[in-house]
Amino acid sequence: LTIIPILHILAVSLSDSRAVMANTVSIFPKGFQLEYYKYVLSKHDFYTSYRNTILITVFGTALSMLFTVLAAYPLSKPWLRGRKFLLMLFVFSMIFYGGIVPSYMLMKVLGLIDSLWALIVPFLLAQFNMLVIKSYMEGLPVSIEESAEMDGAGPTRILFSIVLPMCLPVLASMTLFYAVGYWNNYFHARMFISSPGKRTLQLYL
Repeated sequence: LTIIPILHILAVSLSDSRAVMANTVSIFPKGFQLEYYKYVLSKHDFYTSYRNTILITVFGTALSMLFTVLAAYPLSKPWLRGRKFLLMLFVFSMIFYGGIVPSYMLMKVLGLIDSLWALIVPFLLAQFNMLVIKSYMEGLPVSIEESAEMDGAGPTRILFSIVLPMCLPVLASMTLFYAVGYWNNYFHARMFISSPGKRTLQLYL
């Protein structure tokens, strides 16, 4: 079920346009040709947009995971002052969205219009992903952190050496969520990017 649609798309890309328009291509090409591939691979803008998308996905995902973890860890602790208020702010901003115009005005004030950073900064922390990681951290045994603290480990050492290794399943899932989101982002690229050399792969296609 997963492979058949992929084989169909591959067959369409290798088939003659008349067979494609007649909707007679299944999982095997009809009227084999490579013109589409030659056309795309001969365009310099294709490689530039591909590079831009990879850069945005890699750096964006890494920064997003860093910010998300640094927000989720303290919020998972009951002793954090103002914890309920901070969580309310996260939930409020997740439910209510300012809109397209305020988002554009904010990027303009920050000087990020027509910059690849405009496709990273707004997504540095997804509230849903942060709440999922926070909930996972709340389920970890407190005794492990307490024993590490008794051995002289500080909060940073506890987080990166003890807590995060125990959170690998949820971290892997959220990393995938962020990466797919950055890779597939078309709307914000259309809104913020105007220079051909800064277009993403989705915008180029």
